[in-house]
Amino acid sequence: LLAGMIVTHDAWFYWTHRAMHTRLLYKAFHLAHHRSVTPTPWAAYSFSILEAVTNFLFAVVWQLFIPTPEHVTVSWMLFQVMNNAIGHAGFEILPRWWLDSPLTRWKNTTTHHDLHHNGDFSTNYGLYFTWWDKLMGTEHPAYDETFRRVTLPRQTEKSLAVADARS
Repeated sequence: LLAGMIVTHDAWFYWTHRAMHTRLLYKAFHLAHHRSVTPTPWAAYSFSILEAVTNFLFAVVWQLFIPTPEHVTVSWMLFQVMNNAIGHAGFEILPRWWLDSPLTRWKNTTTHHDLHHNGDFSTNYGLYFTWWDKLMGTEHPAYDETFRRVTLPRQTEKSLAVADARS
């Protein structure tokens, strides 16, 4: 039941988030959230009342169709709070091999959401997973490359910077 709630919420979030980026809804629903260009965990819940209601409605609609025990709902809430805070951490916490494994590649990363906040608001709408972005063609084209760059060991970053400076 928890897995179903997570997967369904991811679809809800993707489509409502994408809708909030339309010219018609952006200013009223989502502009407050994007005032955070370099996200922090505090930005995860910085949004307008209309966006808050949209996000809250998922739990109401879910419970109307699938009555869910309280412990499952609380577990989902903790999962989504943790994921949202990590997505807005402002630095990548996952290891470099993350995108190379079919067991983890589909899970969203901080880098994935950072690309959404860094000015290209037309990509990377997903919350927990990258499925919808891949399927709908809204994944940032430089996601893999950016993830690999930000997960380089610190020494490698310094070596690349020195090499760039010399050329």
